[in-house]
Amino acid sequence: MYKRQQLLEVIFNLSDVAVVGRFADYKALGAVGSTTLLVTLFVGFLIGMGSGVNVRVAHALGSGDRQVTENTIHSALLLCALMGLLVGAVCFFLSGGMLKLLNAKDDLIGQASLYLKIYAVGLPAMGVYNFGNGVLSARGDTKRPLYYLAAAGVLNVILNLFFVIVLHMATAGVATATAIAQYASAALIMTHLLRRRDECHVSLKKVRLHKDTSIAILMIGVPAGIQNAIFAIDVMIHENRYRRNSAGMVWTQAKIV
Repeated sequence: MYKRQQLLEVIFNLSDVAVVGRFADYKALGAVGSTTLLVTLFVGFLIGMGSGVNVRVAHALGSGDRQVTENTIHSALLLCALMGLLVGAVCFFLSGGMLKLLNAKDDLIGQASLYLKIYAVGLPAMGVYNFGNGVLSARGDTKRPLYYLAAAGVLNVILNLFFVIVLHMATAGVATATAIAQYASAALIMTHLLRRRDECHVSLKKVRLHKDTSIAILMIGVPAGIQNAIFAIDVMIHENRYRRNSAGMVWTQAKIV
């Protein structure tokens, strides 16, 4: 379930690459393409938080205690929104430095950083969507969240084409489209949860942090998020090593010639 979700989330970024590659210049293509690994890192962490929600809500539902379930769900919503804000702040303020660590080309860093800063605006919505996905999956409904995410993906492609072809926004356009699509997926899943009348019903008046349930969610969600992020970091390290080795080989060949 979460592998399919992560794949769909990453496809958002790949669709951005495809659209700017077809309808914008090479710099926009290179800028968006250079953000893929960082996007995978942020997405992986927030999906990990969603898996923590999934486990704790499943335990609460299994216990048959409606009050514990209610506390868990409303604590999880606030936690995931806050985590989305935190990750979004990291993405927004540290985007330039992270791109330099990845050895992004100097002439691409400006546009790539702009893409990540706009993308960061959508990360709180991604946190909320992953909360809803965790809750519904714990209840046994694994298809509805994927339908919502797929609908947001279609919206993302349509907006990509509009912003790039009609408004000529290039990098900023595809980033804006992705952020809007993230809020669309969050709105769809929250609308459903607000309308439910079972244990998984969400009432905004009841949203607050309950200490014990919040700690339990973080104890599972943070390690799971870090595990997902480590995979992206490992890919980054190997890519940087490959780039350095390739650059060394080119330099050596140039000296020989």
